[in-house]
Amino acid sequence: MSVVLKQKIQSLGHYKEELTLRQQDKHKAVCRQRREREKNQRIQSIIDAARKVFSSKGYLKSTMDEIALAAEITKPTIYLHFKTKDDLLLSLMQPLIDDIRNRLEIVEAKLLSGKIKDGRGLITGIFSAFYHGYESLPETFRIVQLFQQRDLISELRPEIRSALDDRGRINFDLCRRLLTKGMEIGLIKKVDVYAMADLIWALMVGVIQLEDFKADDQKGHRLKKNTLGLAQRLIVEALTCDT
Repeated sequence: MSVVLKQKIQSLGHYKEELTLRQQDKHKAVCRQRREREKNQRIQSIIDAARKVFSSKGYLKSTMDEIALAAEITKPTIYLHFKTKDDLLLSLMQPLIDDIRNRLEIVEAKLLSGKIKDGRGLITGIFSAFYHGYESLPETFRIVQLFQQRDLISELRPEIRSALDDRGRINFDLCRRLLTKGMEIGLIKKVDVYAMADLIWALMVGVIQLEDFKADDQKGHRLKKNTLGLAQRLIVEALTCDT
């Protein structure tokens, strides 16, 4: 056998080994992706189950056993992903907080780019950002309502309470920043931005709770939209510099 032929055979052998290794790596990657996808689906199913249980029974009365039953998994499986019920609550509330922040950031981008040209557009944008959180995650929003109404936050572990406070503060800081910028460029009159941000949030939470009590969610949310629309118009009329 010639030297050239031996080299070709060796090269072919190396190529087959490399091809086999690549296929094995690809197979491992596919398996990792599947396991990660199944893990994320399991976590989401736990969060969805917790949302339903917390909404129906209240946070304090809910148990991990009930959440496991609603998620159709064992309780030890929950503890693989969430150490305590408080940790589960934090994961549940995070998407709502993130949704509101993302919407407020869109309003800020429009304001800084000059696309919002008057106070009405600014106030409407802030109201819409808060309301979108309710529209996207109504059950989570109601859980937030209960926590604020009954001061249940104090029942949480200090680190979870601090984490929720920090995340929520980002949204309030952003709202106050929007109002401050609106005053600086002459879109709205000068007011206490801390009080105004609190007022807008309090209106949102209070009106939604009141109208839901009237089963407004079964009427296409007509009552809360009308009431919030009136509150929004009153604030616009009070704050805008062009009235």
